[in-house]
Amino acid sequence: MKRLRWLSAGLILLALAGDAIWLGRDRLIRDGDEEGQVGAAELFLGDLRGGELGGFLRRAAVDDMGDYPSLYPAAAGAWWWAAGGGQPGRPAVRAINLAFLALSAAGVYAAARGAVGAGPALLGAAATLWLPLLAGLGRHFMPEGALAAAVSWAVAAACWQRRRPTPRRALLLGLALAAGLLTKQTFPLYAALPVLACLRWRPSLLAAAAGLALAAPWYAHNALEQLQYVGQSAAYRGGAGPVAHLLFYPRVLLSLALGPAWAALVALALAASARAPGGPRRLGGLAAIWLLGGLLALTAVPKKYKRLLAPLLPAAGLAIAAGAAARPRWSPLVLAGAGWTGLLSWVSTPLATPPRAVVDFEPGCLQVWLRPPDPRDPGFAAIGAAAAAAPAGPLRLIEPPEIPCAVQTTHGWGYHLGPWLRREGLDRRILIGDDAGDAALIVDFTPGAAGELHRLELLDTRYAIRRPPADRGWTAPEDSGDTPGVRRSLP
Repeated sequence: MKRLRWLSAGLILLALAGDAIWLGRDRLIRDGDEEGQVGAAELFLGDLRGGELGGFLRRAAVDDMGDYPSLYPAAAGAWWWAAGGGQPGRPAVRAINLAFLALSAAGVYAAARGAVGAGPALLGAAATLWLPLLAGLGRHFMPEGALAAAVSWAVAAACWQRRRPTPRRALLLGLALAAGLLTKQTFPLYAALPVLACLRWRPSLLAAAAGLALAAPWYAHNALEQLQYVGQSAAYRGGAGPVAHLLFYPRVLLSLALGPAWAALVALALAASARAPGGPRRLGGLAAIWLLGGLLALTAVPKKYKRLLAPLLPAAGLAIAAGAAARPRWSPLVLAGAGWTGLLSWVSTPLATPPRAVVDFEPGCLQVWLRPPDPRDPGFAAIGAAAAAAPAGPLRLIEPPEIPCAVQTTHGWGYHLGPWLRREGLDRRILIGDDAGDAALIVDFTPGAAGELHRLELLDTRYAIRRPPADRGWTAPEDSGDTPGVRRSLP
């Protein structure tokens, strides 16, 4: 058992150190969905900077901030504020997502310890940090990583309540359920079966309602919008046939979410725990209910996204813990899974390519969450330096490039420049086109353009920075009263 703890501690330290190094090296422009989450978090950051705690709490608990509840961007915005602001690409800011990954692992440990003991539970937690899709989302601003943590802790709280029913533990369960519902409205698809599998009715469970009530204001205030959102999702059909819908998530689970190494380890662990008595068998059964039941629930939802599997993956950590308790000598096999995740995190390899059926299921660029760090310069810093020295006024882009799917699934390069400048305290209106008459600064991507040349390493191109002629420069309208500053609204 001591060797098991040393193995687990080593895997935990290696995972966290590797993630920290990865964040320090990666400079890739964010995915479009990820940038939307960052934009929402920036509004919460603005509330805290302005001392508007009431506004912060109202956004988080009541207001409509888009399709999803707002607990995740609120947490990200608060972390961003505590980290000192600046660019969200700073490792200290991005680390909020690693915190949610660590919370998922801690929830696995809490749920497993009572059934199999500290050693196997710690190995299950360590394995959770290495599960491919969870590890990838732990480096990106996406709510599914936070949802995985919420589901993990809801299951842990349900297990605690079953072992020793008390009003305090029931209240903790209610708080965990509320956190999940305020992270994403799909929370019941992941949590309902494993939580119900753990619980037994006791009068003390009524205390859970007090914690669960925290989610009520948001759902009451946004009931109409949520009904429309659910209706649109239910009406979605896409171009795939019924067989493709049925097989989508199993294919994603085997190829991307777990990958072949982890899938084999989880299958072995579940088989070993099924033949073991007592705690390992119960824990393995809970893991199977969570994972397989969630797969069935997700399959019933017409819209399919690979990242939606993430909140089911802590169940794989439970399975590893159950397998380690049943067959301790097999525990070092988790190194094979860690090696698989490490390979995909640091090496560009065809092994990371998903099956054709997964790629073709939905048209558009393929979202990639587990990948090597990309250290290439996105080209904003030189423009920021020029903007800081230029007169007040708009900035004009001439023929700014698009970002191809091979680089990132996102908007064009020019879309990201405005938010980058704002977060540097250099808020500028961005204009696009050839007429430079109303610009204070011009960034020209035209081949052979005149000006101070800079290389945009990320897209292997160049741009020229110049000011317009003095007689065509931008001047502020005398009666506008506008003063350049930081906007409170997002583009």
